[in-house]
Amino acid sequence: MEATEWIIVLVVVLVVAALVAWLVAQQRKKKQQEQAERLRHEAHEHATEIPETQVRAKEAEAEAERARLEAERAQAKAREAQVAATQQQAVHEDRLRTADQVDPRVDTSSDDYAPGTTGHDPRATAHDPDTVLDADDRRRTDGTDGTHRA
Repeated sequence: MEATEWIIVLVVVLVVAALVAWLVAQQRKKKQQEQAERLRHEAHEHATEIPETQVRAKEAEAEAERARLEAERAQAKAREAQVAATQQQAVHEDRLRTADQVDPRVDTSSDDYAPGTTGHDPRATAHDPDTVLDADDRRRTDGTDGTHRA
């Protein structure tokens, strides 16, 4: 074979290769377009669900807000109840202090004094035998071993 024949064969092979490459590129392009159309179709189908999903999201948000407000109300109610209980406890302790100040058997100036610990509460179940009240402490009345001064 001569050089011109080789050149012609080479040109034909190159043209065929270019044609094959162009056809492959066209097929790939067509497949990509088809895939893009399928994806657009799927996206369009899902787009119809968006408004319903948004409505559900808004409803959930509104429900969360209602729950938050209810929780705030409940917390405020609990704080009010705690304040009322604290006030009631303070009134109770004030009454006990007043009773202890009036009672000559109670030393309210003692370092370990606490209101209502005298055992004179009518609701108390029993007297503590280790509790020594002023009136029961003979050492305070006469300063000796338990005998009264004459």
